[in-house]
Amino acid sequence: MTTPARYSRLAIFPHADLEKLREKRILIVGAGGLGAVCADILTRLGAGKIVIFDYDTLEMENLNRMIYKTEQVGMKKVEALKEYLNHVNPDVEIIPYPLDITGDGHEAFIKELEKSDIVLGCVDSFGVRMFINAKCVELKKTYVDGGTSLDGIRGSVHTIIPGKTACYRCHVVSQKTDYPVKTEGHETGTCHAVSLPTTMGIIAALECQEALKILLGFGNTVPYIIYDGLNGTMNVVNWKRNPRCQVCGKKGKERMDKRKFEELENIDELFEKLM
Repeated sequence: MTTPARYSRLAIFPHADLEKLREKRILIVGAGGLGAVCADILTRLGAGKIVIFDYDTLEMENLNRMIYKTEQVGMKKVEALKEYLNHVNPDVEIIPYPLDITGDGHEAFIKELEKSDIVLGCVDSFGVRMFINAKCVELKKTYVDGGTSLDGIRGSVHTIIPGKTACYRCHVVSQKTDYPVKTEGHETGTCHAVSLPTTMGIIAALECQEALKILLGFGNTVPYIIYDGLNGTMNVVNWKRNPRCQVCGKKGKERMDKRKFEELENIDELFEKLM
């Protein structure tokens, strides 16, 4: 049963009807520092269904991030997150998958992707980002990806709308661009070493903000946002599609099957070479 008072401050939002979020099914990949905060925000907003994929187990090292509690160490992250979110807002249905979307959870991921209204990527692997990107383009699903830098103080958010914006591959793989793929101190698409809760909270909030605009149809979509916590700046880049992109370009599509993903398993090393 919904509680009207819970959403009273949301009901006066002038730019969109947040009540419509109850009709949405949101897929989140990753339940770490970014994914857990994204899930928390969307649960408090009253989203209808939130599906979360993550095969990791919660460890003490994860507790510097928000949401998780000491007594949950040893639980699967998605189960610990569901436990927390059920207390935050019982109106929202949380559907956890303690599975690897590129392994034992591949089939479940594709089925959930087909049913979802939007995908939020909260992973620290370039190869997995490329995999999600290819599948979202293939199935025409909007994909909002977030990531932080190796030093934990910078981050970025990509918004990929198939057929309209550049896909993730256009951005990070293209060799002919109007904007450098790697800005000083900003490691796009790589695994981060430092998990700073402040940066995680900012990037997760930006992901959710872009997702809200797309789901409810208000404001302007931003293809690429770069946040620099050292200097307190935020830059927006209108990244252009690459017509020769193997994923979203006109000249042939790259089908992301199991064989292709195996080729991408070591792509972090390849990405460093591109840098």
